[in-house]
Amino acid sequence: MLWIVTSQAGLNSAYGADGAALVEAKLQQLAAAAAGAAQGAELHVLAASNDAPSLYAELKALTGRSVAGPGNLLIAGDQRIFPSFSVSNPVTDRTLDPDTAVVTDNPYGSFVWSQPVDAVLPEIPVGRIAAGVEQTAAGLAALLDAQIALRTAHGLRTGYVEIVSRQWQNVGTSVLSMTAPGARVIVSPDGRVSASNASLLDCKYLYCNLHGFLNTAAWSGYDQGLSYPVVAITPDAFQPQYVSGTVTFTEACYGLATSGRTTGGSNALSLMAAGAAAVIGSTGLAYGSATAQPQTLIDADILARTFFNAAAAGVALGHCLSEARSALRSSSSASDAYVVKTLLEFQLLGDPSYVLS
Repeated sequence: MLWIVTSQAGLNSAYGADGAALVEAKLQQLAAAAAGAAQGAELHVLAASNDAPSLYAELKALTGRSVAGPGNLLIAGDQRIFPSFSVSNPVTDRTLDPDTAVVTDNPYGSFVWSQPVDAVLPEIPVGRIAAGVEQTAAGLAALLDAQIALRTAHGLRTGYVEIVSRQWQNVGTSVLSMTAPGARVIVSPDGRVSASNASLLDCKYLYCNLHGFLNTAAWSGYDQGLSYPVVAITPDAFQPQYVSGTVTFTEACYGLATSGRTTGGSNALSLMAAGAAAVIGSTGLAYGSATAQPQTLIDADILARTFFNAAAAGVALGHCLSEARSALRSSSSASDAYVVKTLLEFQLLGDPSYVLS
């Protein structure tokens, strides 16, 4: 069962009453389109105050009154409409990690935590559909139309593309070794993808192991000779004719830091606007494997490898991320702060119940 949830107060504040009505009607259409594959789908427009604890409390009460409850949870709207939780960063060394807090939707998928930061392995997969802040209700409705179209358009894309910073090339090979040993690889800083060569991104799965920076749209490679990041991919690279229906996993720091961002100010939001099925990425500074030991994967690299393995086996996208989190948690100490942060910060833009055929 897929539950689609949004906030009445959030929709009204962002789009006005007419815009809210447009979005709610489109969400009903998405519920109808998803009902078969998701073994039922329901829309719940929450009436609570537009803050995470209040929305969570109403959602928890709804599940308590439900016979079956949600098997997947899809949040509709950006942070203005349905805010994520903000939890203290378990990594406390600010010389290494500047993030004081971690933005996460995990607590919405778990009803057993005592503190939101405890929700590292939510029982219910959670995804989100969000438009750029410059968009009207019609912009969010267009994203929902793209999700509806995915339910009827199958097999549009094939293959894997990897875009990787050179110092992580061997790590990327390890991540895709089981599912896509023959992936097309674009190595930065030599390779770059923009509007002029956007056809390079025509694939079913896109894997980006690149650098990302707070409040910066582009993802970058690193020129070790210059000791300087070099842009590898920009929002204009994502064209509907090449990425509609594509699933992207990005390990870039802040790859899913979309709060307050316009569509053109975010690679992730640009991917979704171009019709991508989903983007998985981090809301904060991310961690990965040491280049000296590319076969020993940790943190985000374990998430990526397990996610792609599960997706190739026909698992729903939200459950792919759940399997990836479980694999990471089982690979290390439960008290490892870097692991805990990774489990909290990697999130899904897209429908968690969707399965790529």
